[in-house]
Amino acid sequence: MALTEEDLKTIPQDGIDPENPGKYQTLLKDLQGNILNGHGRDHIVHLFLQFKPGQVNAVKQWIQNFAQKYVKSAEQQSNEAYEYRTKKISGGIFASLYLSCQGYEYLQIKPWKIPGDQPFRLGMQNVDIKGFLGDPAPGDWEPGFQQKSDALLLVADDNLTDLSKAINDICSELSQLSKILHREDGFILRNAQKQIIEHFGYVDGVSQPLFLKRNIASAKANNSDFSKWDPRAPLNAILVKDPNGKTEDSYGSYLVCRKLEQNVQKFREEVRNLAKQLDINETLAGALVVGRFEDGTPVTLSDLPSQSATSTNYNYFNNFNYDLDTQATKCPFHTHIRKVNPRGDTGRVESSPGFDEALKVERMHRIARRSVSFGEQDCSQEPTTGSGLLFLCFQADIENQFNFIQSRWANPKHFVQVNAGPDPLIGQPEGIQKWPKEWGGSKTEEYGFKLPVKMKGGEYFFAPSLSFLKNLART
Repeated sequence: MALTEEDLKTIPQDGIDPENPGKYQTLLKDLQGNILNGHGRDHIVHLFLQFKPGQVNAVKQWIQNFAQKYVKSAEQQSNEAYEYRTKKISGGIFASLYLSCQGYEYLQIKPWKIPGDQPFRLGMQNVDIKGFLGDPAPGDWEPGFQQKSDALLLVADDNLTDLSKAINDICSELSQLSKILHREDGFILRNAQKQIIEHFGYVDGVSQPLFLKRNIASAKANNSDFSKWDPRAPLNAILVKDPNGKTEDSYGSYLVCRKLEQNVQKFREEVRNLAKQLDINETLAGALVVGRFEDGTPVTLSDLPSQSATSTNYNYFNNFNYDLDTQATKCPFHTHIRKVNPRGDTGRVESSPGFDEALKVERMHRIARRSVSFGEQDCSQEPTTGSGLLFLCFQADIENQFNFIQSRWANPKHFVQVNAGPDPLIGQPEGIQKWPKEWGGSKTEEYGFKLPVKMKGGEYFFAPSLSFLKNLART
């Protein structure tokens, strides 16, 4: 029996268990991996493809062969993760394939069979989308992104030798079929405590929406009852029906891809300047920008990093606790993590329909982030160009999720409070923010944090079901 709309919008109490999937079995077999949970490999190559004219049938056959050989389902990903956890057996190469709207058109898929999300149909280079997000003109993007991609291949492994061989084989196969517009080699960046970080040095990937039983159980095991923040999310936050799927439960997800170059030297200079302006230490100044200290400690809870940087206490590292900081005297309203996930702040403004309702609406804007770093692997080198984050996120509705977060929360200077200022990391354009003169104090001072992140290009993609990809040559 097919999953119902109620199944998709209801959060299973303990999450979906791929080892005992029940009614979710067909979905997990047909859904590409990396959507419900990250694939977990440390090295990732991204190939942005533009198919050559007159090769439609050959491209369809190649995609079908690629999917059969490399692309893994959510079920297979889970099985391999279990083998690695219990027996240290590597799952080897992991791959996914995503199509842009232009890619669907190239493959001659009927218009009504192309996923219908409007931003996806328009593409990230569209003038209205660009204006909505505040992005630079496509002519100012990195050359590899200035032409529109038909498809994105993600190929990953922990073994660089095996990964390089697979990429060489794939590129050789594609040489007569596709132009590789851009190649982005990514990796998972870690600090000395093995925490995943980004180039500015702060713990990253915190507070993701959780769908699977093991992830939810792990969060609960770390002394959490979810009383401060419930990370669970329904499937309809991330999945939509694949109009070309061959099973009753064929689903896919929209992928937003954006290359964000991080100027580490500029960021650290700005943190030092902010610290001088406010007469506070640089560690706290950085936390006021990001919303947490480098080790992950929320600035709502402390004006110092945690004494134990290796702590895995879920309540501690995910408890941003804005209900105890409603006036934003500890974690400013413009702080990056508060801007992109306000956790009830919209329910405290005068025009709010009520806190519970506002929080419910906020949670509908969440995205599942699968970003990876690129460029310099030593943060101490303070790169100014060529390093940063290949931002990837999955969702069911681009306009209501990523685009909303960027355009309605991160960019505006009046969200969530008048003159709060734009997000100092990703708000476009940069502006002036109000900063607390002392942690927990009511006095503020204005300072315009110079934007240290530059958008270099991107696109919207769809992650089709495996049954579509593996039968594409017959279409």
